[in-house]
Amino acid sequence: MATSESLRVEEIPVGHAPIEAAITPDGRHVYVTNFGSSDVSLIDTNTRSVMTTINVDSGPWGVTVAPDGLRAYVACFGADSVAVIDTTTNQVTTSIPGLSKPLSLTVSPDGSRLYAASQGGNRVDVISTAADTIIASVPVGTGPRNVVVTPDGTELYVTEEGANSVEVIDTATNAVTATLTDFRFPRGVSVSPDGQRVYVTEYGGNRLDILDTATRSVVETVPGLPIPFGVAVSPDGLLAYVTRDGDDSVSAIDLRTNEVIDTVPGFHAPSWPVVTPDGSEVYVVNNGNETVSVLATPSGAYPDVGPMSGGTSLKIIGEGLGNVTAVRFGCQPAASFTVLNDQEILAVSPRLATDVKIDTTTGRHTPQTVGRFYYLPDSILTQINPTSGPLSGGSTLTVTGRGLISTQSVRFGTVVVTPSSILDDRLTVTVPPAETAGPVTVTVETLSNSYGRAAFTYVGPPSITSVRPSLGSTAGGDPVLIAGTDLAHTESVTIGGVAAAFGVISNSRITAVTPPTPLPGPANVTVTTTGGTVTAPAAFVYI
Repeated sequence: MATSESLRVEEIPVGHAPIEAAITPDGRHVYVTNFGSSDVSLIDTNTRSVMTTINVDSGPWGVTVAPDGLRAYVACFGADSVAVIDTTTNQVTTSIPGLSKPLSLTVSPDGSRLYAASQGGNRVDVISTAADTIIASVPVGTGPRNVVVTPDGTELYVTEEGANSVEVIDTATNAVTATLTDFRFPRGVSVSPDGQRVYVTEYGGNRLDILDTATRSVVETVPGLPIPFGVAVSPDGLLAYVTRDGDDSVSAIDLRTNEVIDTVPGFHAPSWPVVTPDGSEVYVVNNGNETVSVLATPSGAYPDVGPMSGGTSLKIIGEGLGNVTAVRFGCQPAASFTVLNDQEILAVSPRLATDVKIDTTTGRHTPQTVGRFYYLPDSILTQINPTSGPLSGGSTLTVTGRGLISTQSVRFGTVVVTPSSILDDRLTVTVPPAETAGPVTVTVETLSNSYGRAAFTYVGPPSITSVRPSLGSTAGGDPVLIAGTDLAHTESVTIGGVAAAFGVISNSRITAVTPPTPLPGPANVTVTTTGGTVTAPAAFVYI
């Protein structure tokens, strides 16, 4: 992605030793914790100034705002408590005790639960926001640092600097369900709006890790980020902003390509970024000079890729766009466009066959280039392997074709799955479970189109109801008919533990030829299908 200018920076003085920030859902206010002065600075985003200072218990660190915007919660590291702020009066209404050196906070999407990383107790405390009390504590690894809840509220991701790990907590059971290892001082953590990706900064590894929430594994990394601290994802999921303590800068990362598209210097020990709800600005806490910087997002098109057939809805970000009278993609006018404000335009791409510059024209003035848009050829799915599997899912399926590099997801019927590996000519994905047997259409969703002409068949567990005849010679060579259910996808047949030649007649019948055996007596008949394995004990007798 190309940008026409760097991010702009404006600084707002706050309290002593600021650490973290949180923005209200309406985007009007930013709460900044000041560890050194034991207070919270409240920034008005319209005037870009501190409108009031709120005293809290000692050592405020993490801060979050309830989904309804009526409460702000502050983790008070020095007092082992959480301060609750009424955002209508900006007064502390209560203090929740019983924590142990709390650092980070996150609130559930429904606002009923507050989760706190209690570093002193190596645990995550679960707080009822209705009762303002701790209702559970989940033991985790050493040094829990930051915590984030997925958009559906079902899981928490916790970075643990002391254990160099990331743990996953099931919010229904308040139990750790997965521990991801091999990190180097994981610190900041953020989640994509769709919940498919979690982003973790490795303070000691100089990189951003991208985790797949379906497979609970690192699927990609963005290197070259010197001592990254915090990370925030834009509301549309297209950009991530990472504060770089190592060189006092902030990087903007295109999450379509996972590439750094802009890096802005001139910060002072930047610790924490937050993005406004409209995605137009980023507020960055400067721990070093006790300010908060305000950045405009990079100019350009989001998304910046789409099909040759056109029809891609995108947001154009730039400066001086309020009076734009025309938008062109190369030499073609946009299919449509709407000016939102002086920095944003919504546009729809026209039909084209190559990548182009995006120009805007204001009145009769010379057009200005605000970004590029890349046209992708239609993707093609040619084959999937395997074509069937058990109802439980879990197997690895490979999709081959072309133009698959921009794949966003794969659908099995209506179930959406994120690929674990993507190349232009192939991708792999873990087959999800299903409730009923039968075929489903496999659809690959790319940035250029949706393509689905492959079928994956879910196979129920097989059964054997009869083996006829049930007697035969030890010399082998006797044909037998095996009757049962869900036999159409048979992969192997053994009689007496020895592989037998077989043929599938229908879903309820297969034929097999008995192998020879040195001794007479009963033999088990075992059928293995893509749906499972079944054994009929002593179903055939050698004589």
